[in-house]
Amino acid sequence: MNTTPSIHRSPIIGIALEPAGWHPAAWRLQGIAPAELFSARYWSELLRDIDSSVVDFVTFEESIGLQSSDFRRIDDKEDQVRGRLSPVALTALAVFETQRLGVIATRNLTHSEPYSIATEIASLNLLSGGRVGLRAQVTSRSIDRRHFVRPQPVPELKESDIYFPERIGTRLEPVFSSATESIEILRGLWSTWSEGALQEGVDGRFVDIDKISDKLIVTKTFEVAGPLAIPVVEGLKPVVLALAHHAQVPYRLAVASADAILVTPTPSANGVTIGDVLDAVNAECDAVRRNLIDEPLAILVDLVVFLGTTHCEAVQQKRALDELSGAPYSSDTDIFVGSVDELIHRIDELVSAGAHGVRLRPAVNGRDIPLVLEQLAAVFGASTRVSTLRERLQAASLETSATK
Repeated sequence: MNTTPSIHRSPIIGIALEPAGWHPAAWRLQGIAPAELFSARYWSELLRDIDSSVVDFVTFEESIGLQSSDFRRIDDKEDQVRGRLSPVALTALAVFETQRLGVIATRNLTHSEPYSIATEIASLNLLSGGRVGLRAQVTSRSIDRRHFVRPQPVPELKESDIYFPERIGTRLEPVFSSATESIEILRGLWSTWSEGALQEGVDGRFVDIDKISDKLIVTKTFEVAGPLAIPVVEGLKPVVLALAHHAQVPYRLAVASADAILVTPTPSANGVTIGDVLDAVNAECDAVRRNLIDEPLAILVDLVVFLGTTHCEAVQQKRALDELSGAPYSSDTDIFVGSVDELIHRIDELVSAGAHGVRLRPAVNGRDIPLVLEQLAAVFGASTRVSTLRERLQAASLETSATK
């Protein structure tokens, strides 16, 4: 008997891609040669498989410095994946290997130049027809500063802060404030080309120069002059995502600046439920006077997933991975262990509570992603996907608002 649930409202489904998966032993369980994780073939095959599914978008992570199990320094582990391809390079590959999939590049705003980020993302978004977005990230590791000639000062987190999102938000408030200004600059640069700036080539005219603005974009601490070197069509402006843990400061950044927010309820760890998160996000929307009808905000729940064809198989999978790495896996968000049917029930619960969808972090790409792609199709079928990533996010968030 088929026990797969039926979800009446189609949620947004995203997948956060790491080289082998989010568990540090994922590459060992799959038997992947380290060099394969940095090959175009590996990523192309993975992206094409996802593109043919009902998944709405993927995200690529960025790390300024080398990954480390120690927050304060680079560790000396040799049995875990180290190194990542540039998220911008992977996004460019994805644009040309996929037809409909949304692709979101993570970019660190703390030590990066907004004009360069605006150019990168706008270029890829234009080439993709509106399928590319930015996940805005801030630096929380002071050791990353050493990679820059003129680094921005970063407050030093204490080890005990890591387990308390409110402490992180308070200590890193200057970093979040700077990121809010950076996003303001990005949006300003993406608005320097008005509708009709590109001409039809009649009478030898390539552009209408009066529709290209050289305005100075001014924030509290930055001044950046337009125009952007890349034409940005009004209907194809890139979307901005932000991940926010359960604290006022990161919520305020996301609500003030983003089109979608990735949230991390952790009911099994500290009792923070999706209801608590939604209440906090809505309170911040009220505080900044964001009208969710005029400015929709998609709320997506981050979940690490260990999947199996049965619940028991998924538990065994996680146990095997933890034994390989020598420690139980932990995360900044909730960890789901179970079958895909159970995952679909979980997604249904989150959507029924008011979330607009999920971003899944597969523990093992080669195991978890095929299970997700195969069985989600049975639930969502060949549902119609609108053309741009922005339209999809807005449609889902407005659909939820209309049903309340």
